[in-house]
Amino acid sequence: MNEAQYMEQWARETGAWALQQFNDAHAAPPRRKADHSWVTDVDETVERELRRMIRTAYPDDAIMGEEGGGAVRSDQRVWVLDPIDGTGSFVKRLPVWCVSIGLVVDGYPRAGCVFLPVTDECYLVGLDGPATLNGQVISAEIDEPFDSQAWMAVPSNAHRRYAIKFPGKTRSLGSTAANICYVARGGATGAVLGRSNLWDIAGAVPVLERAGGRFGTVSGDQLDWPLMGRGEQSRHPLFAAHAAIYDKLLGMISER
Repeated sequence: MNEAQYMEQWARETGAWALQQFNDAHAAPPRRKADHSWVTDVDETVERELRRMIRTAYPDDAIMGEEGGGAVRSDQRVWVLDPIDGTGSFVKRLPVWCVSIGLVVDGYPRAGCVFLPVTDECYLVGLDGPATLNGQVISAEIDEPFDSQAWMAVPSNAHRRYAIKFPGKTRSLGSTAANICYVARGGATGAVLGRSNLWDIAGAVPVLERAGGRFGTVSGDQLDWPLMGRGEQSRHPLFAAHAAIYDKLLGMISER
């Protein structure tokens, strides 16, 4: 199997197990990490299993994960894992959460898989070839002009952090990786993502870019990939849209 086939298999297997726990009313309660974000036994178990699968298939590759740590080196292939992206949604029994797997090559995410178990959506791209959703090629292209029915994904604190002049709707759905993929499939007009870690975006950015999307920062400053590769958050809030409308849409958003 190639990288894309492995990623889909890993994400679907661990995602199916996570979905069982999601539907189990007697599952172990969540806990707070040092940064006050949620973590669950499911996050930790899924990451351990993904690490085991990756070590079996690619023993010479490195691994970085939200729960188990690690870092990116430019001379290594690095699998970057977010076992449950959208843990807050998972904890509150909301459907937008996913298993996210990215493959970083030469310091940049080159392949990825984002699997949403509740809705059975698998966004996938290998080291070559198109971005797909459940096997169907997707595109980030959006029709203009934007009207009141268009929608942009935003973080939950958007009303406090940003001034947005977008004429359509804004929605906070709970998962950074999923929001990027909604742009990649041409559903969301764009996505304001807030400051993020590499594991939040590594699985989704390759999907977006292969679908014709563009990825950067709200400020327009260059994204510091080495910083994120060390496990730190991006210095600036992130932004995604189709390349053809990226600049126009970004002009409608500013930080407060």
